[in-house]
Amino acid sequence: MTTLRRVWIASAIYAAVYFILGIDRYVTYRSGADLGVFTQSIATVFHGFSNTLEGGSHFTFHFSPILYLCAPLLLAFHSPLALVAIQSIACSLVAPPLYSIARRRMPENLAFGVALVALLYPPLAGVTFTEFHEIGFAPATALGLLWAVDARRWGFAALFAAVALGIKEDQAAILAFAGAFGIVYYLRVRDRAGVAFSAGLVASAVAIFVFFFSVVRPLAGATDAWHPLHFYAWDRVVDSRGTTPWWSFGRPAYFLEAMLPLAFACLSSPMFVLALPGFAECLLSHESLAYTMGQHYAGAWIPYVLGAFAFGIARIYARRPRAATIVLRTSIGLCIAILLFASPTHWGHFLGPRTAHHAALDRVLAKLPPDLEVGTHDELYAHLGFDPNASIGLSRNPRYALFDRTYDSAAWVNEVRPQLQRGLAAGRYRLLSSDDGIDLYERVGS
Repeated sequence: MTTLRRVWIASAIYAAVYFILGIDRYVTYRSGADLGVFTQSIATVFHGFSNTLEGGSHFTFHFSPILYLCAPLLLAFHSPLALVAIQSIACSLVAPPLYSIARRRMPENLAFGVALVALLYPPLAGVTFTEFHEIGFAPATALGLLWAVDARRWGFAALFAAVALGIKEDQAAILAFAGAFGIVYYLRVRDRAGVAFSAGLVASAVAIFVFFFSVVRPLAGATDAWHPLHFYAWDRVVDSRGTTPWWSFGRPAYFLEAMLPLAFACLSSPMFVLALPGFAECLLSHESLAYTMGQHYAGAWIPYVLGAFAFGIARIYARRPRAATIVLRTSIGLCIAILLFASPTHWGHFLGPRTAHHAALDRVLAKLPPDLEVGTHDELYAHLGFDPNASIGLSRNPRYALFDRTYDSAAWVNEVRPQLQRGLAAGRYRLLSSDDGIDLYERVGS
């Protein structure tokens, strides 16, 4: 069996494992709002690509035409688990291009070790295991682009660049930076083909970025400021999402969580510079969620850190082959230890056995009409993505409200439950049915 085939088998195992874990998370009602958002958006692929949480088309928030490719599988299986499978597969594909990059510079066994580190890398596990998000396509796509450029396969490089630019608008900014880096590098080595491709990459990235804000957002119905800017609104002193001061220890701790599993070897390669825009996107936010490991935001910098790791191991191998083996084994050990004892996926919280209460939730959801105007909380909204009228909470004044009294979260306890209690006290809602603590209410006078 060739080593490359072993890499593909390892990737397939990775995808299968995380899909199984994702199934457990979903059927035990521990999936969050994003799964509902993307199910609702993609399920309305022919009707505006909209969802109730964002209040309209997803394209007013992000430029993500790649999501159209998810629609056939989601509609065919009619289950959010299709998106869980897609993300598991997408993240598993980081290994083959990384192996190919490493194999050009080191023996097969070391190159296989580099690919194995990628599949064990805890930040990637966090992106794979969290709710579906378009940024889950970025790690493998960006590494495919790095492989193609490294191998001077310019046609494939253009293809991967086009896919990356269709993932999310932040990829345009990241690729513009990478293209500028490439121009400087290829000018120094007098590589005309490299300069031409890098210049084309910058031009394409800038064009897509401008196109999104000047054409796509207005056509999608955007009438106000771009919502993601709230992540960088430093004038907001208090924020329910978790505002933190610029000197917060969480930022260097986040960077340390990214570097430690790789034994800091990625820092030995100049390629690490390509990870800086992705880190800036996370670390410059005033909201701690953006630099919390286990969230999808890490997908912006992960491919460039892993690419720098491959180049870093290659540099070490060129000087001291035995040291490269030691660093690689150390990295594998650190990744395994972190996944087992300090995983950003929080296995204990999100995984568990099915219970009778989960069966009761299944019964209640199965009885709901397909287009019910219902407000609920995150974990139930994740199961109602095919209902275009389902929403989170009561802010949309829905005709029906469905809540699980056993559910426990800060947003539910501090915001939604008091709002529901006030509505009941004022006679605006009345209880229709209750099953094992799962209550369905109707707005009075609907």
